[in-house]
Formats: sequence, C-alpha cells, structure tokens
Amino acid sequence: MQKIGIFGGTFDPIHYGHLALARCMRDQLQLNEVRLIPTGLPPHRPISPVSPAQRLAWVRAATAGEAGLLVDDREVRRTGYCYTFDTLREIQAENPQALLVWLIGADSWQHLPTWHAWRELLDLGHLLIAARPEFDIDVENSRLSPDLAEEFASRHVIANTNTLSRGKISLLSSPLMPISSTQVRDLLSRGEDVSALTPVFDLLDQSGLYR
Repeated sequence: MQKIGIFGGTFDPIHYGHLALARCMRDQLQLNEVRLIPTGLPPHRPISPVSPAQRLAWVRAATAGEAGLLVDDREVRRTGYCYTFDTLREIQAENPQALLVWLIGADSWQHLPTWHAWRELLDLGHLLIAARPEFDIDVENSRLSPDLAEEFASRHVIANTNTLSRGKISLLSSPLMPISSTQVRDLLSRGEDVSALTPVFDLLDQSGLYR
C-alpha cells in the first residue's frame, strides 16, 4: 500500500524544525512521500501579512532536492477557508489505494475539537502527533477535553510501519528543535541573523517582509 505523509501548516516562514519533522515522518515510517501543504486562509489563525504564494515559494525553495519531500499547492489555490478535512478527502479521492498519514503538533492536537468535522477527520487517515518544546505531549493531561481523551484511548497505537492504519493515532518520535516561526519572524524584525534557523534565510532577508 502506498503511504502518503501529509504535513500542513502556515510555514510563516518555513524553518529547520519543519524539515526535521518531515524527514522524521518519511524515514521512521518509510513513507513513499511527504507532502508539505502551505495553507491559504487558515480558519484558526490571524491572516498573515505574507501572501500564501510567497510562503509557498519559500517552502519550494527549502525542500528543493529533498528526496521524498513534495510541495502541494492546493490550499494556496483554494478560495475561502482551508480545512484539513477537505484537503484529506481530496487527496484520498485522487489516491484511493493510499493510506494518508497526517501530522499535527501537540498544540494543535489539544484544540482538535474546534476543527471542522474533527471526529470524521480522525477516520480519514492515520494521525501523528508531534511534540513541541513548549507544549506537553502528555495526551492524558488535564487540558484535554473528555471527548478528545476518549478518542485517543480508543485509537492509540505505537507508531511503526506495521501499525499504520486508517482511524488510528500515534505519537511521532521526533527530535525536539527549539525553533518556531514566531522566533524567526521576531529575529528578522530586529534585523538579526537567522541563517542557523531556516534554509531560506537569504530569501527572507531579501524580501524584507518581516522587518
């Protein structure tokens, strides 16, 4: 069975932490490909002053030459809000025999019940939850809603190539890199060097968009 990794986000801007997660998905779970999908108009975040097309271009530049890492522009082309539910359904329809393995951060996981059609979303593929340095990945902590804790308890499996299955949830054993897009934007706004944080630092600097 073909296994397609799905890694969506604003990538505002993309940094080495994003690439580390994409590589981890690809290598640990032996995925055929990992698609990075920059969002166009996210329903849960303020609108970025940087255009979706510009963020997309930076993701393309950052992943150029990376085996198995692809860039999908469907959400940038989409009109209106971009819902993960719609994106996964589209990709599944285009690849009916494939298993979709989609990734979210621990911060997003805690707020999943606010997402569009969140229960149906859990049945569209195998969900991976990635730790974030500033967020506890302990899925049974008190910040989880009872509904979310129940879904995790009934769907959780240890992540490996043999347990990947539609409707299941796993924790991704990924490196914790203390990098965030917010940090990169703040440093750029002060004119500081971000070459150690992102592979597209020259493009970011030349754009002047975060100054």
